Amino acid sequence: MRWDFVTKRPDNLHGQLWIVSDFGFPNGYRKMNQFPIHTYEINNKHGEKFYVRFNFISNQGIEFLSDEIAREIGDIDYFNRDLYNAIENGDYPSWNLEMDLMTMDGIKKLDYDPFDVTRLWKKGTYKTVQIGRVTFNRNSDNQFRDQELSAFNPGHLVPGIPGPMDNLFRGRRFAYRDTHTHRLGVNHNRVEINKPLYWKVYDRDGVPPVRENMKDAPNYYPNSFNGPVPYVDPSRPKERLVIYESNAVDLDPAAEFYNDFLQTEDQRERLVNTTVRSILPIPPELQRRVIRLYTLTDEDLGTRVAEGLKRALRMPPPPPPRVIRLNPRNSNDHHRQHYYST
Repeated sequence: MRWDFVTKRPDNLHGQLWIVSDFGFPNGYRKMNQFPIHTYEINNKHGEKFYVRFNFISNQGIEFLSDEIAREIGDIDYFNRDLYNAIENGDYPSWNLEMDLMTMDGIKKLDYDPFDVTRLWKKGTYKTVQIGRVTFNRNSDNQFRDQELSAFNPGHLVPGIPGPMDNLFRGRRFAYRDTHTHRLGVNHNRVEINKPLYWKVYDRDGVPPVRENMKDAPNYYPNSFNGPVPYVDPSRPKERLVIYESNAVDLDPAAEFYNDFLQTEDQRERLVNTTVRSILPIPPELQRRVIRLYTLTDEDLGTRVAEGLKRALRMPPPPPPRVIRLNPRNSNDHHRQHYYST
């Protein structure tokens, strides 16, 4: 199903190449970068408009796991355990928060879609500014209270960040609040982990937690008793950028990842080998579609995958599981027969 989806929607190929490359198997959460995929519109107090992407760059460096080492580790909780132990031992992991920045004039001169969530921005078309650092310095002592009850609403953005304009983010802004209401109740913003430091709203009553329930404040707008008024950002630009999305599939990001982002032949060879192992069990028609898509992306990539698949198909299949039947008379349970697969 995964390869059927990728070949039917080839705009997802770029992300698929990340998954089957070394980047798809990092050595824990601490040693990987984070790339929020949306392009945000922001403005300063003078009403000047910019377009940015936020990135979290690991100060621990980037490391990957090989298949062999991963098998030796054999721990499905390895990522969580590694992060927890580092924090518990005082080796606090941190990430630099960087902002890739484009101006309003610069974004009009691009030869690609900077709002496409499936691609990275091209080098040389933006400048990068470090704006902060995120440090994990404390482990949670209550998973349910601090994680399971948390609600992140993409509609809650600070003044100066109107937000992304792509359709994916619009859907998230529209749907997340209803999801939180369904999962946590209408007063999810009054749950301790989600409670804002300051807020004035007309929401009240409903299922707990209602907190102070606004006491005797008026619950209608407008009112004459110092009730909250809607916030209007006076510096927000009035002009809107209209985006016309193309139906054409752009394979350039996938080709750039294979040729430029992967820096050694060993990395490319591992990507090919992982792809071959992944497509080996799928039907021949799907295999041909994958190879065609890879070849359209980069001829060398498609050729390597095709040749690797031929070699894999010529190899003898692994032996089937050996079934051993135990004599029920030698078992403690004489009413059943036991089968073991080795």
